[in-house]
Amino acid sequence: MSLDPARPATVNAFASLRAGLKIAAILLASAVLMPPQWLLMRLTRGRASFVLPRLWFTCLRRAMGLRLKIVGTPRDKGGTLFVGNHISHYDIVLLGSILRARFIAKDEMESWPGVRFIGGLGQTVFISRRRQDTASVAAAIAAQMRPDHDLVLFAEGTTSSGEQVAPFKSSLLAPFLGPQAAAQAWQLQPFTLDIVSVDGRVLSAGGDRDGYAFYGGMEAGPHVSRFFRTSGARVRVTFHEPIAIPPGTDRKALALRVHDIVAAGLASHSARPKDAEIASA
Repeated sequence: MSLDPARPATVNAFASLRAGLKIAAILLASAVLMPPQWLLMRLTRGRASFVLPRLWFTCLRRAMGLRLKIVGTPRDKGGTLFVGNHISHYDIVLLGSILRARFIAKDEMESWPGVRFIGGLGQTVFISRRRQDTASVAAAIAAQMRPDHDLVLFAEGTTSSGEQVAPFKSSLLAPFLGPQAAAQAWQLQPFTLDIVSVDGRVLSAGGDRDGYAFYGGMEAGPHVSRFFRTSGARVRVTFHEPIAIPPGTDRKALALRVHDIVAAGLASHSARPKDAEIASA
């Protein structure tokens, strides 16, 4: 059987075209939706201010070829702290397309090009993750929050390959347990992110987990470039039953409890013949 030397060049050209089209679609969606969001935020910071960001994330998700498999039902009433694992920077796009929520991010990200502006439009909460700053972070979050707001917290404090769930940092839960949080009746809803397939191949059949997962010493630029040249990925998001956070809850015990729920969700899918989905997009 003879090999066609032109085939690799054709494949590379197609992948480059695909990446270019994705970038163009993202820039177009941003140009159309960011200006009205900036104006809307001059009028309200309530639930209505999350409509355009969710639409923007949905446009990005579809442009990037990210598909969702949703299991369970996310709360949509305000006062919800969504806590789960973190696999990639693309997780924000996925969750942002289905939740009207603010993300909690490390304050170092504010110095990244464009992140402070984009984060401001989405009302991102930038916090210090240093233990000595826990009290001031708690006070800052309490001052910013409204009863009709939801928050998303990646409690591992970093990203992982998605094969296991790293221990949760209980200090990240402190702002939602102390006296400063007494006025907000928080409901905590755990979620589990799990990669199903990358570039059209399920992981069990040789799909490239690292094509989506971003962790360890990976560099953001090459990782994004590589992913944009693929057809995308499919990720399962499982929303578990909400948990009330009563006064006096021990943060370490809560962190362990939520970690176990999230980890169990990751492990259970391999043994489950069929997911009880509420949506798939």
